[in-house]
Amino acid sequence: MEQTTLFMSNRSQAVRLPKAVAMPSDVKRVDVIAIGRTRIIMPAGEAWDSWFDGDNATADFMAEREQPADQERESF
Repeated sequence: MEQTTLFMSNRSQAVRLPKAVAMPSDVKRVDVIAIGRTRIIMPAGEAWDSWFDGDNATADFMAEREQPADQERESF
């Protein structure tokens, strides 16, 4: 895990990324997601790319799941 420090640039907080974890040189803008005290930085507009580029579900995904029987309900 790499560590760095925060600093103020004008009136904005900034972080200098170490070379080992630097963004690719073609990345000019980033999205920042705040979750409590955690910040996740990713290239702008690519938040879901890794999700959709990942492995698909296997053919037998949820083939045998325990599902309750359909319920009979009053009509409106």
